[in-house]
Amino acid sequence: MTSIGTAPPSTTLDSDALSELREGFRGEVIEPGDASYDERRGVFNGMFDRKPAVILRPTGTADVIRAIGLARLSGVPFAIRSGGHSVAGFSSVDDGIVLDMRGLKGIRIDPERRTVRVQAGVDWGELDRETQQFGLAVTGGRVTSTGVVGFTTGSGSGWLERKLGFACDNLLSADVATADGEVVVATPDENAELLWGISGGGGNFGVITELEFKLHPVSPIVYGGLMAFDPAKGAELIQAWRDVSDNASEDLGWAVASIVAPPLPFVPEQWHGKRMWAIVGQFAGPHDEAERLLQPLRALKPEFDLFQPMPYTMVQGLIDPANPYGRRNYWRAHNVDDVPEAGVDALLERAEAMPSPFSAMILVNLGGAIARVGEDDTALGGRQAPFALHLNTMWEGEENDDANIGWTRQTTETFSPWISPGMALNFYTEIGDNELSDTFGTRLERLRLLKRTYDPGNLFKLNQNITPA
Repeated sequence: MTSIGTAPPSTTLDSDALSELREGFRGEVIEPGDASYDERRGVFNGMFDRKPAVILRPTGTADVIRAIGLARLSGVPFAIRSGGHSVAGFSSVDDGIVLDMRGLKGIRIDPERRTVRVQAGVDWGELDRETQQFGLAVTGGRVTSTGVVGFTTGSGSGWLERKLGFACDNLLSADVATADGEVVVATPDENAELLWGISGGGGNFGVITELEFKLHPVSPIVYGGLMAFDPAKGAELIQAWRDVSDNASEDLGWAVASIVAPPLPFVPEQWHGKRMWAIVGQFAGPHDEAERLLQPLRALKPEFDLFQPMPYTMVQGLIDPANPYGRRNYWRAHNVDDVPEAGVDALLERAEAMPSPFSAMILVNLGGAIARVGEDDTALGGRQAPFALHLNTMWEGEENDDANIGWTRQTTETFSPWISPGMALNFYTEIGDNELSDTFGTRLERLRLLKRTYDPGNLFKLNQNITPA
C-alpha cells in the first residue's frame, strides 16, 4: 500500500489548557469517547481516518479566536474543517485540534446589491438554495456538500465558471481571524493584498469566518443533465464535444467523462455497472439554444439522455451520488492546452485501464470569464487553458491503493505533452514543492511574503501550505 498524507509530528494537548478553554468557549468541545466523536471526525476521503485530541465547534468569532489561542499556546497540530472535502486530508489531524466550523450557518442576501454574506459552515447546497430564491447565484461546487470557504479559497470551479468566473473571482470581502487572534477584514480597499491571497491561495493566512460574494442573475430553471454513450463511440463523442465547446457561448459549462453507469431505472439494464462515455453539465441561457448545441451529440444516439430544463439546484446535485463520504480518493487534475487526436486516443486508452468502477476521468471546457481575469489578478493563475482534466480516482479497500494511485500517476504521465501550469491545488491528494510551483509560478514568492505578514510561525500549515518568506 502506498502511504499518503502523513500527518505532522505532534505534542500532547495539555488537559489544563483545554479546561481553561472550556470556561469561555460557548460551542461544543468533543473529545475521544464522546458519543458524537466518531461522527464528527469523519471526512470525505476515506484514506484519512484520523483521531484528533479534541474537536471544537464554535458558535461565533469569539470561539474561533479562543481555539486559535489554544492551538498557538499548545503547539499541537491545528486543522480547520468545514465541508470536510479536502482530498488531501487537511480537514482533520491525529492528536491535535480540529476547528469544526459546520455550526456557523449564517447566510445574508442583499437582492438589491446582489451580494451575499456567508458564514464558514455553509455548504454549496445550502447557499444555492437561498440565492436561487432571488434568481441569483455565484459559481458553486459540483458536489453540494462541499464547504463554501475551502472550495472558494482553493479556486471555486463549477458549472457557471465560464459565465461568472471561479468563485474566488467573485469575492468582495473576507473576515479573517489571524494567528495572533486579531480579526481582519479584507476588501479591495482594505487589506487588499490579503483578499488577493485568499483568492486561490487557500487557508494559509487565518481562519475565515465569513465571505462576501457578488451574485449574478441565473434562472432557477436551466437546461442541464446527463447523457451517456456506448464506449465504442468515445472518439466521435469527444471530438463532437470539443467542436461544440470551441464555439459555444459562455452559458455552456459541461464536461465529457468516462464513468460507470449506475444501476438506476433511467439506465438501460444492459449498461448497469459498465463503463461509458458521458456528457454532464448545463446551459444557463435560452433553452432553444441549448437544444441546438446538443444536436450533434444527440445525433450520435446516446444510450440514455437526461438533458432537459431542470432547476439549477438539481443540476448542482447531479453527481452527488457518485461522490459519497468515506471512499478512498486519490485525485490529480491538470490544465490542458490541447486535445489532439493523440490526446483523444490517450483518453480512450486510460479509461479502459481504469481499475475502479467508482473512478471518473473528466475533461472540462474552460475559457470565457475565467480567461478574462489577469494571470496575476488573483493568487490562482492558469487562466488561458482551454480545458481541464480531472482524475477523480475513487475505490474501496486499502488493498487496492497501489493499483488506483498507480493508474492516476500513469495517466498524468501519459498526458504530459498537453499539460500546462496553474491548476488549483484543491484537486490534488498529494501536494509537494513541484505542485506549489506549478500552481502559483511567480506568484509564490508574493504569497510567501503575505504568509510572513499574517502567519509568520506557520500555525496554519494543514493546507496547501505556503511557508513564510
